[in-house]
Parts: sequence; C-alpha cells; structure tokens
Amino acid sequence: MSCERQTRQEQIDLQLGRAGWAVGSRRLVEELLVEIASEVHEPEGVYHRTVNKFVDYALLDRLGRPLAIVEAKRSSRDPLAGERQAAEYADALRAKHGTDPFIFLAN
Repeated sequence: MSCERQTRQEQIDLQLGRAGWAVGSRRLVEELLVEIASEVHEPEGVYHRTVNKFVDYALLDRLGRPLAIVEAKRSSRDPLAGERQAAEYADALRAKHGTDPFIFLAN
C-alpha cells in the first residue's frame, strides 16, 4: 500500500510526462492553491468563510487558465473517493477564471 506522494511520483507524474505535461513545466502546476467559499450555519446566523485548499495537479493553457485538474489518491483507495473534492476545486476555478476545467481522477 503506497502513500499518495509515492503514487504520484511513480505513476501519475510519469503518465502526465508521456502525455506532454512534464512535471516542473509552466503548464503543469502541482499543488495549485484554490480558495473554497462556504457557508457556516451557527445559532447566531449564517456567515461565509474561505478555506484554502490545493489541487493536486492543474493543467494550464498558454494563458495560464486551468484546462483540467487531476485529483490523486493513493493506489489503495478508489479514485472516485476524490470526485466530490475535485468537483469543489473545479467550481472554485470556474468562478475565478471563467473556464470549466475537465476533471481527472487518478490513483
């Protein structure tokens, strides 16, 4: 059973590189910061907060806009476990950049 970092280095990074998305290039960003807005319901009322989270991989176009995101999970987990998380990231990127990125789930 490997950890997510090991899965990324041994499998996902290699596959992305073969597809032309070399790790370290300007068009492939690892750990892209996204701000997730949420509502918190308290007895005193509802308030909004922003939480910083990180997309595992963002594939960018020539203008730096996200074309796709890749959500990585360790190889022992079902890749669909990251589906909700990736959709949340895609929504935040859509709100910020006006593009609707593809979502890829990997383990």
